[in-house]
Amino acid sequence: MKRLISTSTIAFCAATCIYLQSFAQNFPKEFYLSADKHILHIGGQPSTGFYDETKVQQVNLQFSQPNYWTQLTNNYASKTDLAATMTVNGVKYESVGVRFKGQTSYQGTRNSDKKSFNVSTDFIKTDQKVAGYKTFNLNNSYQDPSFMREVFYYHQIRRHTPAAKASYLHLYINGQDWGVYQSVQQLNKDFLKEWFLTNDGSNWRCEPPTSTTGGGMMGGGFGNGTSALNYFDDDTTTYKKYYTLKSSDQKLPWKDLPTVCKLLNKTEIPMLEEAVSQYLDIDRTLWHIASEILFSDDDSYINKGGMDYYLYQDAETGRFMTMDYDGNSVMSANLATWSPFFNETRVNFPILNRLLAAPTVRQRYLAHLRTLINETFDEKTAFPLIDKYAAFVDSLVQKDPKKLSTYAQFQAEIPRLKTFITNRRNFLLNHAEVKEAGPTLSETAHYVGNTKWQNPTADQAVTVRTKAASATGVSRATLYYGTGYYGRFTKTELFDDGKHDDGAANDGVYAAQIPKQNMGAWVRYYVEFAANNTAKSITYAPAGAEHDVYVYQVSGTGDPGNPTPPPVITSVENEVVVALTVAPNPATHTVRIKAEGMSEAPILIHNLTGQRVFETAFQPSVTLSVENWAKGLYLVRCGNVTQKLLLQ
Repeated sequence: MKRLISTSTIAFCAATCIYLQSFAQNFPKEFYLSADKHILHIGGQPSTGFYDETKVQQVNLQFSQPNYWTQLTNNYASKTDLAATMTVNGVKYESVGVRFKGQTSYQGTRNSDKKSFNVSTDFIKTDQKVAGYKTFNLNNSYQDPSFMREVFYYHQIRRHTPAAKASYLHLYINGQDWGVYQSVQQLNKDFLKEWFLTNDGSNWRCEPPTSTTGGGMMGGGFGNGTSALNYFDDDTTTYKKYYTLKSSDQKLPWKDLPTVCKLLNKTEIPMLEEAVSQYLDIDRTLWHIASEILFSDDDSYINKGGMDYYLYQDAETGRFMTMDYDGNSVMSANLATWSPFFNETRVNFPILNRLLAAPTVRQRYLAHLRTLINETFDEKTAFPLIDKYAAFVDSLVQKDPKKLSTYAQFQAEIPRLKTFITNRRNFLLNHAEVKEAGPTLSETAHYVGNTKWQNPTADQAVTVRTKAASATGVSRATLYYGTGYYGRFTKTELFDDGKHDDGAANDGVYAAQIPKQNMGAWVRYYVEFAANNTAKSITYAPAGAEHDVYVYQVSGTGDPGNPTPPPVITSVENEVVVALTVAPNPATHTVRIKAEGMSEAPILIHNLTGQRVFETAFQPSVTLSVENWAKGLYLVRCGNVTQKLLLQ
């Protein structure tokens, strides 16, 4: 018997598919939907253009100065650029700025010509870019005979944490062959634009601004933790000694830094997760820390305690997160037995010492570490990738006239990398806490009624179901959901009691409901299950939560073929979006919302958990008191336009 499908259902499905496809075109580069359109991923997009790993970029730097090498040497300490002409794959770019970069990769090479370089295409011409990028790092593979540590490392971790793109280039200087380089993306606004809704947030390199060599060794030395989110006092001036602000479009970029440091270091452990999560994106930070620990990154937050990492405060959520920097010395054979909780006892390393002391945060970290081990240290995928890179640059390395190691060392280093992966994987998987298994999850999906993956209308709630199995049973099952691209989530319990649209009681199928959402809302969710073992080991679906999330979009009631697009969200400090203005912003006592010239839609305000805190019929201007509202970020919406409001 054939099942008839109504034309309205066909129209709804088609419209939803078209909507999601067109919506995806507006994503930042690292945002993308799964093939079935059920999961939103952030991270892991194949690199194209200048950082295409399948191509070797041909770059020539032409200096007109006869003593250019002496000038570059003299400019090293002050980080002053020297003008040059750069040709990339036959295309000429005039007046770029060039300087030596790095600390150990510069000083350790002594009299060798194989220095690392930083190139700025906007040195003179402020709008000049190459394939969308204005700054390039040409790294010389110092202490890396494999010529691939950064390329391999960043390729592997970029799936789960914001990290630089990296590929290969063949460098010539004034026509002379300078050999093969690892080309690594700069963590600047070009980078931020690929990972966040805007690049308007505040971006710090975590080293003192007085450090002239890029090593961050000022203010106390290696491992002192001065730039590691330690708390000093409430005066932002203190923190300006230890952090270098690289970019920000915020009016008061330093304002929240003492607050997040104070909460991280001074909050009692039982209350730490909830308090810190208001200002720190704990989940993204844990993915970064887990990546550094898995690959034994000794140029890192986890080893240097406030050097060789970046700190970013996202303009859209107001929350901080850490990001990786400098991966040239990962995967050293002598570091294969680093503990999965490396340096957690060091009080100067509060992300390790404080966050990992909170039991639920610790289990979240372990869940992410297991995912990274399974995905990036799987010999079936990692070994072929290493072989691919080795074959790709083999002839270039052999012919490189200025390489810092021999071709024989290059050949010998390839099996050493593989041995590290095997040894590191085995060591971690045999660690008592790492090998504690969380529940096995399957068949996670959302339903409207009994229709799987159905997108709801505004008058319909959604049921999320997951099947879970665990030898020790399930101690906790939680559904996280929120609206928009990313941000904080609301939590609710999942049940297997036969009373929550979960089927029969105790059948291993858990369910919970996501409440009705506004027409056009874009909803994301994931689930977390804890085993009933001593550790309460956690598993997530999707495994990459919170940057991988299940998604659906709410269509219009009575008009399923025309879903409303999601709101346009801008930074907190940008007070004008089309005709919607919010002032003052930030606010403390009262706020005035003006919506002149807009369609007569209601004016709505939601907090970041999705709760509606204010609603009024359309008015061109409305003033309201907010002095009794909780401090934090809010979304002000009129029609399809949304503005951020920050309450202090």
